[in-house]
Amino acid sequence: MLDIVPYFAIFVVEQVMVTSVTHRRIVGYIRVSTDKQARNDRSSLGTQEERVRATASAIGGLVVRVFCDVESGRRDDRPQYRAMLEYIRENDIDTVLVQYLDRFGRNPKEILSRIWQLGEQGVSVEATDQDIKDEMMLIVNAGMAGHESKRTSERVQANMNNSARKGVHSGPPPYGLRPIREIKDGKAVVVRWEIEETEAEIIKEMARLSVEENLGYKAIADSLNERGMTRNGRFWVPASIQLILRNPAIKGLLVFGRNRKKSSPNQELIEVPGVFPPILTEQEWDLLQQRQDIRKGAPRGSVHKSEYLLSSIARCGHCGGPMTGKAGAKYKGRLYRSYQCVNAKKARAKCSFHNSHVSTKLEPAVLEYLGQFSDPKRVVELLDQSGPSNLKRIKKELGRAEKQLTALDRDFHQNLDLLKKGVLEEEEFGRANEKRRDERASAEIRIAELRNQVERTETSEDSLVALPDQIRSFTESFEEMETPKAKAILQTILEAVYVWNDNRIEIAFRQQAGS
Repeated sequence: MLDIVPYFAIFVVEQVMVTSVTHRRIVGYIRVSTDKQARNDRSSLGTQEERVRATASAIGGLVVRVFCDVESGRRDDRPQYRAMLEYIRENDIDTVLVQYLDRFGRNPKEILSRIWQLGEQGVSVEATDQDIKDEMMLIVNAGMAGHESKRTSERVQANMNNSARKGVHSGPPPYGLRPIREIKDGKAVVVRWEIEETEAEIIKEMARLSVEENLGYKAIADSLNERGMTRNGRFWVPASIQLILRNPAIKGLLVFGRNRKKSSPNQELIEVPGVFPPILTEQEWDLLQQRQDIRKGAPRGSVHKSEYLLSSIARCGHCGGPMTGKAGAKYKGRLYRSYQCVNAKKARAKCSFHNSHVSTKLEPAVLEYLGQFSDPKRVVELLDQSGPSNLKRIKKELGRAEKQLTALDRDFHQNLDLLKKGVLEEEEFGRANEKRRDERASAEIRIAELRNQVERTETSEDSLVALPDQIRSFTESFEEMETPKAKAILQTILEAVYVWNDNRIEIAFRQQAGS
């Protein structure tokens, strides 16, 4: 017994000493923007993780987990960064360890806000290769990280701009075109582009369906898929059709900076003609873009296929709202159709005039009035008479639309204030805001349309040179055309037809394609 007691006492002391040792619980965060950077010796993911683990060991810490993102620092929705925040909330973490501050973000404000956000949870942030213990040093280093990131972004953007000016296309090959490469200085370099004939034929068919048959993107996709004209065995979807038909590459033009990002609002638009062999001629391209613009500015749905010639064209002269076709009840076996002001049907406050016209009277009247413009001399005379008043009316309607948008925004902020004060419940605010959001979207579309009309009305006189021949051709062949086809042609001639309840008619011509 005397030999056992000392041994037991020593064992207890040793056990107490071992269990009293604690480690700082550390989470590592490593990030690169691209897969290429992940392989860079200085900033690779492996290098960052190695520095994190070595520093944690040196300061007596235990790395319980390392989170890794291959995402731009501009993004707030980096999946592993968000997963790290969630992990920290659910676990007892002392420190987040990074190699450099710029792993947290791309500018000082982002970096500091994220560091302070973690600080509020009792979690400190340390960098393996930077001193951020002093708050002033933290701000300086954050500024340096943001400045360096901005300079890097500017250098990359400048290099991409220079390449674009030289006719170098970045990104995947445009549909319908294939690159021809040659080996130069050990690298495969694109020396020219060729047309991929099978894909080019599909593009031409897309354009034909849009221009001649007035089909939208979904209808074009359905038509191609039904005929087996797929994309390498994959069915077409509307978004892909839109991207292809809006890409200037199919007319031979390289355009860089067309899709400006919010982070680069001042991105230079660079256009280099002749880089690609054209699949469509300039005229075909212009007609295609005009047709797509017409559909974009018209209400969605079956308006382009309806049997009402002036649907998407007729507008109320009193309020400027659209006039839609409506079939009435049959009387003595005859179906009566009419055009009615949409705003007047919604609310008297929107339009107090009962503006309704029988289609069998309004359509011939519009065609008769349009026929006067088939005489070039008459075009000049009528435009001189109607131009100023037409422009004045458009500007007046634009003013009303802008006031409506301002009122919607003011109403939103008032309700938001009531929500913050607890007067409105979130559900009530959500319902009101959903309706307001739809009204705001409609108002913005109408304002953009009216501003475009003002600009066109003020500057489009020269574009009307070919108008008389176009009108004459349309009126002479109108009787032989089905309504959807006639409407498609009429849409290329007329921007709108304004009608008053006293039977006055005013025409706004569309700027001609290619003008």
